[in-house]
Amino acid sequence: MAATPPDLCTYRGTPASEACGAELWCKRTIRGRIIRFPVRKYLHQSLKHWLGRMLSREDIETWLQRCRNEEAPKLMTDIFDGLALHMFLGPDGKLFLDAPGDELRLIFSLSADGFNPYQMKEAKHNVSKFRDPGVFYRRTALRRAGRRARAAVVPVVGDLLAARQLAGFGSFKHARVLCTLCTVSQDNIESTEFAKFVVRNVDDHREAAMAWKDADSPQEREDLFKATGIRYSELLRLDYWNPPAYLVIDTMHNLYLGLLQRHLRDFWGINPEAADGDASAIEAAPPPARPSDKKMANGEHRLRYSSLSALKRLPKPVLYHMCVDRDLRHAGTSAILAKHLDRWVSISIPSMSYIEFPLPPVDYGGQLTEDVIKAEESLRKGNKATTLVRFRKETLTVMCEYRHLETTGTKPILAARLVQYMAPGSKESMQMGVYDASSAGDDSDDSAIGRDTLDAYLADRARMEVPSWVNPPPVSFGTKRHGKLSADQWRTLSIVYLPVTLIRIWGFQEERRVKMMMNFLYLVETVEIIGLLEIDEERIARAEVVMKQYLDTAKELYKGCKVQPNHHLALHIGVFLRLFGPVHSWRAFVFERFNFFLQSLNTNLTFGDLEVTFMMSSCRQANFTPLLRSPVVSRQMAAFAETLRVMDKDDRRGMRLDAILRSAGAGAATSEATTKTSARKITLTQPEYVALLERLNADSGNKYVDGGRRPVPAGCTALSSMATPCDIITISGVYYKSRSRSQGDSNLLFRHPSLRGTQAGRIERMFTHAGSVAGQSSQETFLVVKRLEELDEEDAAIDPFRKFTPVGGLLYYDAYIERTFVLRAQDVVSHFAKTQMDHLVLWRNAEGHEKLTMKKACVHVRPLDRCSVLERSIGGQLGFDAQFPAIVS
Repeated sequence: MAATPPDLCTYRGTPASEACGAELWCKRTIRGRIIRFPVRKYLHQSLKHWLGRMLSREDIETWLQRCRNEEAPKLMTDIFDGLALHMFLGPDGKLFLDAPGDELRLIFSLSADGFNPYQMKEAKHNVSKFRDPGVFYRRTALRRAGRRARAAVVPVVGDLLAARQLAGFGSFKHARVLCTLCTVSQDNIESTEFAKFVVRNVDDHREAAMAWKDADSPQEREDLFKATGIRYSELLRLDYWNPPAYLVIDTMHNLYLGLLQRHLRDFWGINPEAADGDASAIEAAPPPARPSDKKMANGEHRLRYSSLSALKRLPKPVLYHMCVDRDLRHAGTSAILAKHLDRWVSISIPSMSYIEFPLPPVDYGGQLTEDVIKAEESLRKGNKATTLVRFRKETLTVMCEYRHLETTGTKPILAARLVQYMAPGSKESMQMGVYDASSAGDDSDDSAIGRDTLDAYLADRARMEVPSWVNPPPVSFGTKRHGKLSADQWRTLSIVYLPVTLIRIWGFQEERRVKMMMNFLYLVETVEIIGLLEIDEERIARAEVVMKQYLDTAKELYKGCKVQPNHHLALHIGVFLRLFGPVHSWRAFVFERFNFFLQSLNTNLTFGDLEVTFMMSSCRQANFTPLLRSPVVSRQMAAFAETLRVMDKDDRRGMRLDAILRSAGAGAATSEATTKTSARKITLTQPEYVALLERLNADSGNKYVDGGRRPVPAGCTALSSMATPCDIITISGVYYKSRSRSQGDSNLLFRHPSLRGTQAGRIERMFTHAGSVAGQSSQETFLVVKRLEELDEEDAAIDPFRKFTPVGGLLYYDAYIERTFVLRAQDVVSHFAKTQMDHLVLWRNAEGHEKLTMKKACVHVRPLDRCSVLERSIGGQLGFDAQFPAIVS
């Protein structure tokens, strides 16, 4: 007989803990009877049954069989090319993916997110049994006799908070676990020497987690957590699970919602109401009030005579203003500020002489006496006039004279005159690094993206043609009026749109603005390399080095902005690229999309019923969609399926769908003709026909001749001039269209056997041509293309965009050459974004002394190739083994 469930929860976290005591039942009166209902129903899908349903679909099982364990390729295209799965061992000590032919080996990734407004419950699936002995299915779509399936959970994907909670790590604010991969402390968060980072030890992690689990009381657990930053995770029941290596850094949150957004919002600032600033006064937090003279003097004394540990014990406001006075970085913890000061001392005052400050911007010549130096030190400290009057009148007179101030009056008058001169905002105070606390918190006039840059962005945005799969950013980005941008919009804004605008207008401005632009382009290049669908060691090494360049230059340019945990974590992305291959296999886009689906469901928001709605609705749709796509059902319900497709409001733009389609259709090229033109035949024009002959004969073994030629030479094939028009072609999952259908989808980069390198052009039209090869009939779709005219050597030399290849793009003349090219599908490289440059103004130098002009109107071409080969490479960089030799051991 089953035991009666208790009324209250009896769970105890530790032996010394009190019972939870939460009510497990609620009561309702129905027709006079009191009925008990559970407060919360525990729902989950059986993993065994769920996988069985997947294996009943032929398309799914075919894809699942694609996992392989050949030698890791140099060019990685998916997660199975990474080192983690190539080195992953099964319970027998052999490579897990090296399975018998009839056995299915699967790798699961795990994701968690906390959008649920009530609470998140973890499903208690016994995943360890899926690895050994596995589950035998008596019949699958491809194996009537059945097959055994073994599975393992390896990567854990999520945002910074959810992933850490799932793996048992504390917050990144914890002193011991700033990073889940290496042992860098909070005090060293600004270090960019990624080759010197020390990886966490897996055994030490498990030992700390088990100690926390086995603690006898909540207080003991709390003490252990304070000491280590680690709690127990159910994932540690998997004896193979490696927390540092398998808890990946999600690039969607880290790069797109993290670094790109933070750079534009926090490092630069966005203010459409103000003129462009230089972001030099933007602060991470309101600056503290300047401490008293006595406290500042104590700080100066410690800086001069004491150790680093003594400096760290100073109040943060003292350290802050000492850094500001010396034009040092002044964001971060007290320990970070103390390190900046200690480093400044070692560089600026190696002999520890009595001169505590750099000499002021006043040339005293032979009158720079010891008394003048000490008076300058007092003035620089911000001391009051009552302190300065202690110096001799002759000293104060000299100081006034060399500042071109009045030298008449008593000592108090001279001292007051010097203090007034050094007040925040004066010319000399700015040269000497005196900080104006009154204006520090107001960045309205210092935002780098003001109305000038935003107006230029809008002008470029209106002139830019992009393919339909690109999700354009909004008109007024980054402001409260518009609201939040998606991760895909931040990426598109930063990688496609802003570089065009910044190079066009910032590239000819003052030196700081140019440095800011170049710093941002370092970030853009890193993000673009990391997001490639194909990755190799050369590109990974390039991304790591450029990310380091970005962080080093950002620290120098934005001294009041903090280095965040995301900045440090970004230096580790290269490690996970080597472990798991290109990021499209393990980033959070798909999980965030599922969150969006759940949030869009209609629910009654009733506690306890919400989970049922989520579970039933998601399962119903997951089962119904493939059923509708099955051949038998789709034939009988074609009209219904088409109606659903028309009603579908899903936004199909953006790189999430682009990556899925490219992965699903890699290497494939199919044509899709519209119903209005599919039955119509056309005769190719003479230029098109000649170009078709040229393209077919360029491939070895092909010998085609004019179809009107008689007799046909031996060994040759007569080529017909008849074809079927086509408006759309799908290449590797990406739609290309003729310019009459879509200007943006017709702009493409291509290669042709008769041309050197990659060319830019547009699709005039497409056609499907029927012919025969080796006696077999064949049908192939071709693209008729016109090529953009390249700049001549003289104009190319003044093209400002070419200096920042590959992320800067380049200019072409706004004209197409007469020659017609016919392309095969494999000749197509990618789309490009095309921007009219009729508003481009060129200068030979930043001062605007000499205006330059192009010979013809130009357009800007920004390649959108997400599989491109680097145009620049970095040699002699540390590889994976040199950085983290034991990460997967």
